[in-house]
Amino acid sequence: MGRSKIEIKEIQNKGAMYCTFTKRRNGLCSKARELHTLCGAQVAVIVFSPKNKMYTFGEPSVDSVVNRFLHEQQQQRRRPLNRGGQKKKKKKTIPFLSDECIEGFELHELKYCTALMEEFVKKLEERLADVVYRRVQMKDLISLIK
Repeated sequence: MGRSKIEIKEIQNKGAMYCTFTKRRNGLCSKARELHTLCGAQVAVIVFSPKNKMYTFGEPSVDSVVNRFLHEQQQQRRRPLNRGGQKKKKKKTIPFLSDECIEGFELHELKYCTALMEEFVKKLEERLADVVYRRVQMKDLISLIK
């Protein structure tokens, strides 16, 4: 007796949707924890609920994984110049998605994922700028106190 497959579609009943969200969010974090434990991977999960509440999970921490992600994104943007003074063209890749992972996606799904990731990176960069700004303010405040 195995589990039966369910049709993947939006759940209309709000109570059932919130219950499903909680269970699946916990399952996602459990899988992320297992990936870290078994493979030593650095993992960050950021989820917004249907009520727009943010949930995060990270191993070793969300901040360290996000900072690493942002640092590597900056490094990719600073690609070395070729002899003609132009940036070398690289095949665009997303380090955490393998070809096997996205092979079954339709073009519209890939475009949607790309748009979501671009929005995610923009929000992360804004958050990082805010954190840096607050740290600078704190250092200025500390120097005034001394």
